[in-house]
Amino acid sequence: MCKTALTNSPEGRDIGQTFNRAILLMIGAPYLVFGVVGAALFRERLRASWRRFRRPRTDPDAGPRPRS
Repeated sequence: MCKTALTNSPEGRDIGQTFNRAILLMIGAPYLVFGVVGAALFRERLRASWRRFRRPRTDPDAGPRPRS
């Protein structure tokens, strides 16, 4: 009966749409947070590997750096 009462009145339809938006927000927020944190960690790892790759050699007589 609650669903019927809500869908038959204009105020009830607005409340239903608001609840639907709130549910979508609650579903999407964790994905957004974990995505931002994951992207930040991935970006930092890329920067660290790039710095390690671009590090100047300390011994000029040593041959090419071994790749790992």
